[in-house]
Amino acid sequence: MSGNRAQRRAAARGEVPAASKIDDRYGRRPERRALAPAVLATIVLLAGVALPGSAGLIWIRYAVAILSLIIAVFVWQARRWAWLPVPIVIAVLWNPAVPFPFSGKPWAIGQLVAAAALLATGFFASKRPERQQPGR
Repeated sequence: MSGNRAQRRAAARGEVPAASKIDDRYGRRPERRALAPAVLATIVLLAGVALPGSAGLIWIRYAVAILSLIIAVFVWQARRWAWLPVPIVIAVLWNPAVPFPFSGKPWAIGQLVAAAALLATGFFASKRPERQQPGR
């Protein structure tokens, strides 16, 4: 049985627990599961802007591609279909296996745009948690 002792006693008496009263009043907070990998991908992309043309760029491509695919999975689970193309396109463009020959200022600007797009995706592709039945 879950919940603390007061919640279990209230459920046994047939009362509505205090936690569900708070949920009814304020609602449940959305779960932003894609936000943490989006912040990590943004940090990696900003490091890529700081290290143009270095040998470490391949590791940056790996990290960005993997993190954007993780973001895509979280967006899929949240069923926010409008945000799904953003991490998929970034995963394809930053793919280290079949790299696109981008370089120079447009590539640096593209990394900044990708960082902003992944942050927006991580923030706005939230999943609203399901309501629990009282007494459960």
